Amino acid sequence: MKEEIYTDIICKSFCRYFKEGKEEMHCGGYQFLVGNFTIAELRRLADLPDRPEEIKSLLPPGDENLFRLVCDPCDFRIDGCDFRENRSGPPCGGIFS
Repeated sequence: MKEEIYTDIICKSFCRYFKEGKEEMHCGGYQFLVGNFTIAELRRLADLPDRPEEIKSLLPPGDENLFRLVCDPCDFRIDGCDFRENRSGPPCGGIFS
């Protein structure tokens, strides 16, 4: 289950696919951010005025560390991942885009 404070900062601020009532599912990006950043750090990231519009171009293709840390634990990966497979979609369902 997602924690409301993290959902407000991460999902509502970054994810284009966020829907109320889906708090039991976690994308890999959510899990990575919760595990590696404090609430204060996440708030500062969400408040940045010049966040990149499209971060997928900044991520190295085929980065095994990224896949291990972010993609492998993702609840949504079971349905396939356009970003990981061919980079046609945003990483983490939009959380990093």
